[in-house]
Amino acid sequence: MLTRDQILAFDDLTTKVLTIPETIPVWGGQEIRIKQLSRGQQDNYAKRRFGKMEMQQDQRGRKQDIKGVDMWGHDAWVVVCGCIDEEGAPLFKHEDEAKLNQKSGEAIGWIAKQITDFSGMADDDAVKNEAEILYFRKLHPDDAEKFQTDYASGVTEELKN
Repeated sequence: MLTRDQILAFDDLTTKVLTIPETIPVWGGQEIRIKQLSRGQQDNYAKRRFGKMEMQQDQRGRKQDIKGVDMWGHDAWVVVCGCIDEEGAPLFKHEDEAKLNQKSGEAIGWIAKQITDFSGMADDDAVKNEAEILYFRKLHPDDAEKFQTDYASGVTEELKN
């Protein structure tokens, strides 16, 4: 059985070198080294992607008050977190995020997608589904359990409407 010390000592974020596709102008054919995102970085990615929302409604669901929908861009942020140099040190600083946001969206988006896929977050359906379930719970607290069960089986359209 693994011990706490063993788990905390693991160097478990793997790296790889990517070749940017030739179809991406200027960037095509260049190589870049990436690493997997840590659990904490994946959680921050989900927060940036889905934002923060607070909602209240009356018992009949007629009056709703939605507060604080905050969403942030995330591709440049993922590139900052996931690109490394040959020594494994971060290639970018968080201050570089604004400058990366001014670069080719196709290139930055492609690199970010490679990082999230490499981190086991391909299409991130679990995060998306969880966010939709939480949103539905806030809208329809009485139907939330049925929605979650039906969501897993793909039967949700009549509940969403």
